[in-house]
Amino acid sequence: MTIADTITEFKCRVCGEPLRFDLKDSSAYISKSGHEDFFGMKLTTYRVAHDTKDERHFNTVIVDHAGFFRGHRDAYTEPLDKISPSIERNYWVFHEEGPTIDKTDNVTLALLISRTDRWVVDIVCPKRLNVSETATLVIDRVEEASRVYDVIPQPMEARIADMDIRAWISDDRVLCVSFTNGALARAIDSIASQIVAETEDSIIPRRRMLNAIFRILEKNPNLSPSLLLRIMNEDMLFSPLHTPFEERIPSIVERTAQRYPIAGEILGQLLRGYITLVDVLEGDFSSRYEEVFELIDFVNRRRILG
Repeated sequence: MTIADTITEFKCRVCGEPLRFDLKDSSAYISKSGHEDFFGMKLTTYRVAHDTKDERHFNTVIVDHAGFFRGHRDAYTEPLDKISPSIERNYWVFHEEGPTIDKTDNVTLALLISRTDRWVVDIVCPKRLNVSETATLVIDRVEEASRVYDVIPQPMEARIADMDIRAWISDDRVLCVSFTNGALARAIDSIASQIVAETEDSIIPRRRMLNAIFRILEKNPNLSPSLLLRIMNEDMLFSPLHTPFEERIPSIVERTAQRYPIAGEILGQLLRGYITLVDVLEGDFSSRYEEVFELIDFVNRRRILG
């Protein structure tokens, strides 16, 4: 919530400590970036950090035009400089609430690895796998290929232990996938360059968002790249929606459901902030993603959110 016109308060997603920073003081945050209007709101992303005894906690938060905190995009930790990182922390796993996908029908492994900041997001990953060591081996293969080729083939093919992998590579990130079969290869190839593109160095893509993409692809391998990119870039995917017309929610849901039947199942919970868009997309409605976005676009046009 906002304490004053330029002071925004939120809780650290890592430790729960209340934090506040001045939007007009550039020394109070690490970076910021603006976004397109969402439901009529001007949104800005800020990256803010604070120190504990042994760690530095980074929070990337979304703030609206009035200075109100609208949600987290990511949060993670790094050891303070005085701590000597162990080999296990050479690549640190980006932790987030919610389980990693253990396996899908078409994918046995999917990791997104930073070549510069040394983090790894485990999108699809067997429980028995050493994620940090796997990331290290993948980057070893990438560096080896960079010495062999003037331009590394995309996707690069390699073998890690008993897994055949394909890797899509940028200067900053690597998307590593091991397929059970070829059903999703074309779909992932169509968006891989966007996933590894480094457009905002303050933001680590959230695992739940990437999980949602892989779950939806399992339902529809021919999903259009434009819709996948929309999911990747949806600022309010994780933030509760708000409406100033709470007393009218039942009638809003009833009228909207006449045009979009799915509204009767999810719109009331969304407007009350009980669930978020990512909850909808990664759950039982993942196969109905088109209906979900048609509903969201309709609500956006009606400007019933505040």
